[in-house]
Amino acid sequence: MNSNIVVTTGDINQDYQIIGPVYFQISNKGIFSNALSKLVKQYEAEIVDMKRSGQMGEDRADWGFLYGEWSVGQSDFEKAFFVSVEELKKRAALLGADAIISMRQDIDLDTNSFQYFYLQMYGTAVKLS
Repeated sequence: MNSNIVVTTGDINQDYQIIGPVYFQISNKGIFSNALSKLVKQYEAEIVDMKRSGQMGEDRADWGFLYGEWSVGQSDFEKAFFVSVEELKKRAALLGADAIISMRQDIDLDTNSFQYFYLQMYGTAVKLS
């Protein structure tokens, strides 16, 4: 985990030099395997710790199948957000950044037959002065 890299949706009240944009995207699309499930396995220990400490909700049954739908599990959104922030930090670290400012996310749902989501996350990598 890149816990030393600060990520904020706003600005930092400190002098910094802009390095450039960082971007990460992930999806739960895939019947037997997908990018999200692979990365969740990679971050499994951190996710378990976050659930224990109450920072992330427990997995819940998703009852969409009762209505004849394959629906997106709500706990997948939390996992996808956590994984995306960590992957964004990795990209910023490769650029020599200390922080990511103005982080934004966009979630798109694909509700044709199966329900999938696509998460894009981006921000500006900066070097603190």
